[in-house]
Amino acid sequence: MCKKILLSCLILVSNSTFSKSLALSFDDGLDLSTHPQVQHINDAILNTLKQNKGHAIIYPSLSKIGANDGLGMIKQWGEQGHRIGNHGNLHLNLNKDEVNLSTYLADMQQGHQAFSTLQGFVPRYRFPFLKEGNTLEKRDGVRQWIKDYHYQSGAVSIDASDWFYNQLFLKYQQENDQQSLVKLKQAYIFHLLDRAKYYDDLAQQTLGRSPKHVLLLHVRAINAAWLQDIIDAFHHQGWIFIDSDTAYQDPMYNIEPQLLPAGESIVWTIAKIYGIPNLRYPAEDAPYEYSNLKNFGLKFPMTEHQ
Repeated sequence: MCKKILLSCLILVSNSTFSKSLALSFDDGLDLSTHPQVQHINDAILNTLKQNKGHAIIYPSLSKIGANDGLGMIKQWGEQGHRIGNHGNLHLNLNKDEVNLSTYLADMQQGHQAFSTLQGFVPRYRFPFLKEGNTLEKRDGVRQWIKDYHYQSGAVSIDASDWFYNQLFLKYQQENDQQSLVKLKQAYIFHLLDRAKYYDDLAQQTLGRSPKHVLLLHVRAINAAWLQDIIDAFHHQGWIFIDSDTAYQDPMYNIEPQLLPAGESIVWTIAKIYGIPNLRYPAEDAPYEYSNLKNFGLKFPMTEHQ
């Protein structure tokens, strides 16, 4: 009960407006040596954002972009008015027993050194896999690093599984299966809208309001191809797009839940504190999407997480 009262004090704001707003965030980046289309993917996402006069934030992972070889594409984001955060180097999962605190902090530092000199950099750290530690030592040790380096957690409020749909997108594209691609676009956009509604409903159930949301996407081919369709679909549902600086001013993102294991969407975590029943763990994963694919007349292959 004390946790709930304290949480309510931290997040209490005026309920005078119920407009739904969200910022777009993109994780990882891609390595040109293994993904020849990465420049096209990067340019397509940036061009769509420019056409919509939108400003997003990218959280690059150094190993995912091919180390320093990929910094040029990340620089483009800052030069075009977007924010650049820190997603570390090796994309480590802090909830894995084999990942210790010292290794993880060194990985965060490597990301900081690589990205902090770029135009548009902001000291926000996004946890890979949204996993924030399975022990008290790891959870609080990383939070101390974030404080010491004057960072903010680059949390998300709307989690999703675009990485899973991207696997199918690449498969159908390679097979030139246009009929399946049409169905996949419908299924994918439905998935994103469904996840946005789910997390916004959770927020309204716990916070009593619709917060300034941050949506998790990745720099992937599916978003290069269909980002405009995604933006249009959200607009049609009454959502407005905001920049990440505006979104992260919401006091919800300053909450440090005392849960173990730590992580997932910040809205999911708040719902966990409030004892909302039937919360999935992990909050998002491939098997949850099989029924959605079936509803749109698609089959699903065996997949691996991100």
